[in-house]
Amino acid sequence: MEIRKAILATAGCLLLAGCSAASNGTFGTAQPPTPAVVTPSSGRSLADVGFENGAAPLVWLPVGTQVTYTADQPNLLIVTGTSSQASQVEEYLRQTLPGLGWRITAEADGGLMFEQGEWHGAYALGTDSWALTVRND
Repeated sequence: MEIRKAILATAGCLLLAGCSAASNGTFGTAQPPTPAVVTPSSGRSLADVGFENGAAPLVWLPVGTQVTYTADQPNLLIVTGTSSQASQVEEYLRQTLPGLGWRITAEADGGLMFEQGEWHGAYALGTDSWALTVRND
């Protein structure tokens, strides 16, 4: 008899919990709050330097960054530069990406991976250059 009471009590609790779920038909689909974007006090966005696609307004580089190659496509942004500015660029990205709404998912000396919604990015230092890519594939 005690087991039967326990089962009925558990079932009743589950039914009450189900009734108190979201009443707008979106049970289990709650969206996390969108973080406020904090524009860096220095630097420039890729959009400010002429990029027109994708996440260009949400990726910034320090003022004075010399770039050696760029690609601006709807699903891919690429920027490269010489290793002489690599540590400055890497540190700047570490400091500004979270405020711009990106989540850093992995980091090591000479490398970062980050994401925001459908966009995924990476920064890597090579032998004589650095590269930054942002893509949505």
